[in-house]
Amino acid sequence: MLQAPFFALLLAAVVPAVLADGPPETMGENFSGLSVLDSPGGLQSLTPAPYTKSQWPWGTVPKLCYDTAVNNKYCNPYDLEVYDVTYSDCPIPTTVCRCNNSPMAIDTIAQRVGQLPVKARQWNGYVSSFAGDICSAYSDSFHNYFFGDCGNSESVFFHELSHNLDRHVAGASINDWYSLSQNWKDTVTKGTCVADHYSKSSWLEAYAQVGVMAGYHGTVQSIYTKNVSCMVDQVNKVVGQLDSLWRKKPGQMCDRYWIKDTTVCMGPDAEASGNCPAFRAADAAEVDGVGAVKVPVLPDEKQKKHDAVVKELQHHAEVAAGISPGKPAAEKKTKGKKGTKFRA
Repeated sequence: MLQAPFFALLLAAVVPAVLADGPPETMGENFSGLSVLDSPGGLQSLTPAPYTKSQWPWGTVPKLCYDTAVNNKYCNPYDLEVYDVTYSDCPIPTTVCRCNNSPMAIDTIAQRVGQLPVKARQWNGYVSSFAGDICSAYSDSFHNYFFGDCGNSESVFFHELSHNLDRHVAGASINDWYSLSQNWKDTVTKGTCVADHYSKSSWLEAYAQVGVMAGYHGTVQSIYTKNVSCMVDQVNKVVGQLDSLWRKKPGQMCDRYWIKDTTVCMGPDAEASGNCPAFRAADAAEVDGVGAVKVPVLPDEKQKKHDAVVKELQHHAEVAAGISPGKPAAEKKTKGKKGTKFRA
């Protein structure tokens, strides 16, 4: 997702065929961007769940974080910092992978994630943060990835999590997240507007933007005070699907989590230094009342379509963040220490 000033950058890019289908360009735009829901007194001001954090010793990282960093040139694996952030409302920690040149400090990330209500937050797996010129992000429907400084954009965190909720618990089934249902398209076109210009980039983004509005409705105040009459059918639908997840209630605790990934070594230098125990698969934690859930595997054709959509969402986030093959995130200037040269 992008913040309002940067919509033109996204739309200047070539929209791939897999995401080309979206709400009609002729539809109106209710907001100039959902940063309007951040502050004052909005999503940005939500009280985060109290947390503690523990940094992993240098040497090993979750395989997902390693693959994402290395395959996309987002970060030298030796420069990855891994934290387990344990919130007071969930005994299973949220694992954060942060490149040390990310402009977001670990406590900023932990606080922003902690502002997400636990019943929704528990549908996110790993949270990753990399360098970028501009705040942007994407979801693979299980995990959320952020570029640049999104510290003043809680709506971006709500947006990315809305993609996860959309696939797993709301409008799309696990088999058709990549296209969304005809019912959702019909619901959108019953109105005369969408949330904002970014919503027109695809039906998925249209849903996630209304997901942010539903999050505002469940955590701040009624979204209907924002005069959403031109898109009331969309709002009613998504609020109906997600309100029980977004709405904070005293004493709420998590009751599920995605099983953690295999742990791997950062590379030969880490192994040579003795900081890499044997590679191992992560064990599912046994906690009363909290269920461990495996990431599901789709049939081949469904998986290919899903992966194609994720790739395009990722590409859009990279373009917005100022990342390209000629200027990878790993080479951006860092405020942190210079990492060890990586040898593949």
